[in-house]
Amino acid sequence: MSSRLLQLLLIFSLLLNSFVIAGFVYRGWIAPPTEVGLAPPPPPPPPPSGSAPRPGPLEVVTRELDLDQGQREVFRSLIEQHAAKRRERLQEIHRDREQVAAEMRRPQPDLAKVEGLIDRVSELRGELIKENLRTLAAFEPKLRPEQRERMYVIFADRFAGVSSTPQRPREQAAPRPPQ
Repeated sequence: MSSRLLQLLLIFSLLLNSFVIAGFVYRGWIAPPTEVGLAPPPPPPPPPSGSAPRPGPLEVVTRELDLDQGQREVFRSLIEQHAAKRRERLQEIHRDREQVAAEMRRPQPDLAKVEGLIDRVSELRGELIKENLRTLAAFEPKLRPEQRERMYVIFADRFAGVSSTPQRPREQAAPRPPQ
C-alpha cells in the first residue's frame, strides 16, 4: 500500500471519528431534550366497563378490618359527620395550591406569598390527618382488640408510607430491661 493511500485512510478515519464525537456532544449538551414541546402522555385508559369502581374509604376500612354490619354503620355515621368539614379543607388546599401555581407562573413571583401558601397547605393537611386520627379514636371502642391493633397499624403504615409491620411503632419503641 502506498503511503498516499494510507494517509487518505487515516484522514478519513479521523474525520469520521470527529463527526461521531460531535454528534454525541450536540445530542448530549446542545440539542433541546426530546420531551420539550411534545404533548403530555395520554391519560391511562378507563377501567373496563365490567370492573367495579375504585373503593371508597368506608369499603377499604370495612374490608381491611373485617367489620361486621353494626361496626360498619357506626363507622359510616362517623365519616358522614366529618365529611363536610373534610371536603371544605380539601377545597381550601386545592385553592391554595392553585394560587401557588399561579404565583409561580408570574415573571417575578412573590416568594414570601408562595411560602405562606405552602405553609397553609401543610397546616391544612396536618389538620386533615389529625381529624382522621380523631375519627379513628372515636371508632376505637366499637372494635375488637385484634381489629383495634390492625387499625392503628394500617393508619401508621399509610401515614408513614411503608408496608405493614407486625407491631405498632409505640410498642416497638419500648426500652428493653437491662440484662
